Amino acid sequence: MLEELYIKDFALIRETRVALGPSLNILTGETGAGKSIILGALGLALGGKATTDMIRSGANRSVVEAVFRLPRGDKGAMLAEKLREHGLDDEEGNLILKREITIEGKGRSFINAQQVPVALLKEVGRMLVDIHGQNEHQNILHIETHRQILDRYAGLRPRVRDFAKLFARREELLEKLKSVTLNEDEKNRRIEILSHEILEIEKADLRENRELDELIAEEKALSHAESILRDIDECSRLISEDEQSVMKALSWVERTLDHDAQLDERLNSPLNQVREARYLLEDAIRDLRGAADKIQADPERLAIVRERIDLLQTILKKYGPSIEDARKRLEKSRRELSGIELSSDEEAKIRKDIADIDAKLIASAGEISMARREAAKRLEAAVEQELKFLGMEDTRIRISVKWELDPNGIFFLEAEPEKKYAIHPHGLDQIELLLAASSNDTLRPLRKIASGGEMSRIMLALKKVIIDSDPVFTMVFDEVDAGVGGRIAEAVGERLAELSRNAQVLVITHLHQIAGLSPNDTVHLKVVKDRDEGSRIYRLNREERIEEVARMIAGSEITESAVTHARNILAANAG
Repeated sequence: MLEELYIKDFALIRETRVALGPSLNILTGETGAGKSIILGALGLALGGKATTDMIRSGANRSVVEAVFRLPRGDKGAMLAEKLREHGLDDEEGNLILKREITIEGKGRSFINAQQVPVALLKEVGRMLVDIHGQNEHQNILHIETHRQILDRYAGLRPRVRDFAKLFARREELLEKLKSVTLNEDEKNRRIEILSHEILEIEKADLRENRELDELIAEEKALSHAESILRDIDECSRLISEDEQSVMKALSWVERTLDHDAQLDERLNSPLNQVREARYLLEDAIRDLRGAADKIQADPERLAIVRERIDLLQTILKKYGPSIEDARKRLEKSRRELSGIELSSDEEAKIRKDIADIDAKLIASAGEISMARREAAKRLEAAVEQELKFLGMEDTRIRISVKWELDPNGIFFLEAEPEKKYAIHPHGLDQIELLLAASSNDTLRPLRKIASGGEMSRIMLALKKVIIDSDPVFTMVFDEVDAGVGGRIAEAVGERLAELSRNAQVLVITHLHQIAGLSPNDTVHLKVVKDRDEGSRIYRLNREERIEEVARMIAGSEITESAVTHARNILAANAG
């Protein structure tokens, strides 16, 4: 489980340390306080995408550290074995994931204090935490995600990974076969083309995928550096330096209102607003000066950046559209070039190897497809049962499993040998979730008809069913209650509380029905935005929880009835 999360100079957070409980952890706070930033920081520690705009304004680097306690059981043993393979195990069962980002765009990843590739950090992170965030509402609209959901439920992911490796090997052999069957003139022409491609891509020294975006942003800043610095200087002068500056005027207004408010208390409210405006202007001046310190007019660097942008855009135009595509083109060209040098005797061997792989792919594709179809029926029934509990009694879920006809395909059924089907890296199946709001409605693609509130409940139902068959150590839900309220919100809360009995759950919520959940060992955390310190997190005691739930019920003006209602909610949900 996740025992502690340490965050320094990330987004709005200057520095904070969060201690979590083993079962249900609730995270609340006013809009804009920084609740989802906590989720972003955890995602970074688990190997998520890192960008320099994550670093807090005025800081040079951001650090996030997640401390886990490895659980017992098969999954814990599997993770411990993974760590041992890389020399990262800890005898006491601790696991510390750490991520650093610098303002220069460099990053480092650590597991148990040893630097590791971010890919390994991400692999380990996936074994530790299952995050349901707002982005996942978008991900489920992608059909590729539907296959991944079904494969996870069916326990097919290892078999599909093996299938993909076999498929990739077949593609390599087909490239080699193409090379060895060329005539001499064709070979020479192809060698010349491939050699040019390889040299051109290698000379470009392709780096991380985000390099071009960062260079374009840097070029934009550098090309306007002088005008930006002039504007910052003028703004600073008008706000705080001139004899008739805004700050001096505000200070006079504040002193005047402070004196008059002692004579008429009705002036207290505008006095506080003026003070807040002055505080905000002080923050703005500090941030402007910090920005000015980092902005430099550097013509030499600007020329270098523009030259690099031109080179990358040329490479991507030819071999892209992405850096990853250009890298794949380089590897493909290298393989083909090496294959051209093979002797003609090699052709027979390649053809035999392809035939052997085809036989394995055909057998495995049929077995995987059958397993998916059987699992799809079980998943449909289980999800519909969950949806009934969550207030979607008449909703029908179906999982469409189809094959794609392909005259050049290698898969066919003995009963219909004339029909050939395409095999993809994941097998035969094209999978899509279909939804009908009632028994009378027509099943239609989920991506076309589900609303925000429905999507939240569908995702929760899928999570509950999948996690029952493929448990994880820690589950995170960010606004899984979006678009629901009343009895349905209570049902969502009940399901989250039930999940927390067998695993650690962290839920970010705006609803008092969920914030008031109080099964044993519940930890309630509140995010507060501080003017000087940024977003901070506090662990609430019983009375503070009552006050926070009352705030969520009544808003900023907490009434006695809201406090009573909050006390009753917490008492009713205890146990």
